[in-house]
Parts: sequence; structure tokens; C-alpha cells
Amino acid sequence: MYSLQRSLEQWAAIDPQKICVIEAETEKSITYIHFLSSVYAIRELIGDSPRCIALALPGGITSAVVWISALTGGHTLIPLSPDAANLEKARMAREYHPDIFIVEQEQDAQGFACASAIVITRQQCETLIEQDAQEFHESMPARAGQVCLHTSGSTGKAKGVMLQEQQIAWTAHHVSASHHLSARDTGLTVLPFFHVNAPVVSLCATVMSGSTVVIARRFSRRNFWAYMERFHVTWASIVPAILALLLDTEKPAFLPGDIRFIRTASAPLPASHLRAFEEKFGLPVVETYGLSEAASQVAANPVPPGIHKAASVGLPVGVSMRICHPLTGQTADEQAWTDVEPGATGEICIRGPNVIQAYVGDVDQKSFQHGWFRTGDLGYQDHEGYVFITGRLREVINRGGENIAPREIEEVLLDHPLVHEAAVVARPHAIYGEVVVAYIVTRRKTHASIQQQLHQYAAQHLSPVKVPVDFIIVDTLPRTSSGKIARQVLREREVRNG
Repeated sequence: MYSLQRSLEQWAAIDPQKICVIEAETEKSITYIHFLSSVYAIRELIGDSPRCIALALPGGITSAVVWISALTGGHTLIPLSPDAANLEKARMAREYHPDIFIVEQEQDAQGFACASAIVITRQQCETLIEQDAQEFHESMPARAGQVCLHTSGSTGKAKGVMLQEQQIAWTAHHVSASHHLSARDTGLTVLPFFHVNAPVVSLCATVMSGSTVVIARRFSRRNFWAYMERFHVTWASIVPAILALLLDTEKPAFLPGDIRFIRTASAPLPASHLRAFEEKFGLPVVETYGLSEAASQVAANPVPPGIHKAASVGLPVGVSMRICHPLTGQTADEQAWTDVEPGATGEICIRGPNVIQAYVGDVDQKSFQHGWFRTGDLGYQDHEGYVFITGRLREVINRGGENIAPREIEEVLLDHPLVHEAAVVARPHAIYGEVVVAYIVTRRKTHASIQQQLHQYAAQHLSPVKVPVDFIIVDTLPRTSSGKIARQVLREREVRNG
């Protein structure tokens, strides 16, 4: 079984002065031997007894050390946004009763309304880490910890996902293997450390491969390419929303430089954006598919020179996968547990050592059946096993009994030269039950006839029932904290206005 501590100790012994983590904004760095010693120091600070730790810090060396310290020290880590509202902090404290808060400043802990907990500031951690650069702690036995993450909740109440250290190490190993990471690589992440992607795909995969990771506190369109050049980055982990923003930047002169590929995850990547990005910047885009319930990655396209297919999230990695008849409101006993025909669309189901067996509190039990997790994602596999996601089960639009996948319509609209972003949702209808509407962000200021142009374009490329009845031009689309389009916000708007 794979182990984060064992890998960290291994690389600290093989190449102790190898850089493990770099902070993009400050350019501070920490070597493998220093990182390991800092993990031991933070574990001594926290103590031997299992603790519940609430972490509300941006990404950086301190967050990275705390993550590994909790996972290898037998503790429960609950990351949340450093910008979380006091109501969110208090709700988390009531649910999980944390013993320790690690926050930017001491007053940031007041929102948790938990006076008995110990408060540790980022400055205290940084001082301990910096002091620890001159010494090395005695080796400490590994004790498997866990982290509690939450689904985005874009279609309802967020659900708790408790991941064990072994599950994270398993996924991190397979991320490293599927991307062919080695000690020669340097990754860049601009994603938050209170979601699964940055800490598992970037940090933990780095630890498993003995490579280097550059952590930016947040994405900056102005600084992204500068970081890539300055730190000789070989791969970067981003989301489709960031890729769309980068399409509006100029191509830097240094490209392709040392870059092997750009990785995307978290949300569907429009095929038109992938093609445009590769043509403009000359860099391969490797689309992947991940779930919090599986500690992130479950499918990935091969990196060059392997074949990566546009519109596909790649091949299953580290999990077993099957495509089943969707579960639609029936109990497990009423729904036949059967696979769809090869090549047909169905619900993607997975199982593996990294996949949880239940949500915190055993909510939504119907998602876990016969040892498989029903993802709620709809898709199919081609004859080579590549996975194509067509939409979410809960996002399907039912127009007069015909099921319509929003992503199909969005892909068509995104090929229009004036469309920058598109989100398709259902609008309640007295006769058909639901009809299709599209929210559009345009590439530039448009004239009044844009809706008519888009309607004509859609009618030329889609069957009549799939043509949106309305095109709503907006400045931006609402998004969740993980970068996904918050369709629930748009659906609620349609219900209110209907």
C-alpha cells in the first residue's frame, strides 16, 4: 500500500536538498529534508492524541506542511476557505467540533464560535518551520489520518467526504504514474487548498514522485505565464474556467519552454476551447476526470506522446468503471443493476481502494450500491475505453418526455465565434414540462440581434427540441468555489421568473 510519509522519507534520504515546494508569490522554497522535519515539528506542536483540525489558510508552504502533518499524524483535517463567512465557520464547528484552528490571524478564529479550541496562526507555523530549517527531528512513526472535504453543493446541500490517508496516497500515486511524473518535473497549481485537486493532484503526487510543486495562493491571469517561465514549470493543473481566461492572454515568447502539458479537471472542458488553446499556445491539454468521493482523479488522457482525445476525459486510472442504467428516483430494489450496451450512454459508476463507501452521516445512501459508487455523471466509453461525459443526471432537461443533455447544446454554441461561455438549463413550461434556455457570455460587446443570430445558428446545428427558446446575455456565469458553473443558481432564476 502506498504511503505519503514513506515517500517523503524516501526522497528526503535520496536527495535531501531537492526543492519540494515553492511559493509562487514570495518565491520561498523548502527542501525535502526541511519539509519532512517541518512535518515532524508541526506534529509535535499538535500532539500525539488524535485531533480535529480546522485549516483556513491559502495555499503555500504552511498549508502543504499542515496537510501532510495531519494525514501522517493520525489527525482529522477539515480545510475550508480562508474567506469563509462566519456562518459557514460556525456551522462547521457545530458539526465537527474541532480542537484546533489554524488561521491567518487570531481574530479569524472568532467566527467558529468555539472558545475551547486552540488557535494557531500562520505566523506561528511559519516561525516553527523557519526555525526547523537548522535542525532535524527524530523520525516519528506514521499514523494514518484523514481529511473531510465537501462536495460543491451546486445542486443541493454539500455532502461530507471523509478520505483516509491511504486513499489519498493511492490516488496521488496513480496521478504521478499516469502523468509520468519524475524528479525532473516541476508542477504549478493555482487552485485552492480547501478542495481536493491542489492538495492531492499537485502536492501529494509531487511527494510520491520526488518532484517539485509551485503553489500560488490564487490564479492570476497577469502572473500565470510568468510563473511558468520563472520556475521552469513542466506541467500545470488548472480548471476549464481558467483555461478560458488564458485564451484571452498573449502567447509568451518562451513557449513551449519546459512545459510538457497543461492538465484540466473539475468541470467539462469544451472541445472548442481545447482546440483553440493548443493551436494558440502550442501546448498539449490533458483533460482528466476526478471526484472528491475518489480522492480526485479517476480517469485521465495519456500525456504526450500518448493519444489524448478532445471531448474525452481519458481512460480509467486506478479504479474499476462501468456504465449503468441511470438510477432515477427509484430504490436499489426497484432498479435493475445492469450495464448499458457498449457505446451507449449511462451513469458512470466506479469502485476502488480510493473510493469512499458512504458520505459523512450516511446521507444519500442510494449513491452507494453493491460496492459501487454511482457518480451521477452520464457518459459512455468508446471502443478503445476512452470515457466521454455527456452531462449530469440531475441536469438533464426533460422536454415532453425527451431527455436533453445540456453539454451537447453548449458544445454547439461554443463553436459560434461570438460565444465565450455558455450554460444551458431548463425553464419550466406548462405544456412540455421543461424547455431549453441558454445563458451566454459573449467575446465582445454585441448588438441587439445577437439572440436572433444564435437562434439561427443553433437551429442549423441542433434538432428542433434542443434549440434554446431564449438566449440570455450576461456578463459572467455564476460559479462554485471549485470553478464549476453553478447551474442551480440559473435554474432557481428560471423557476422564479417562470
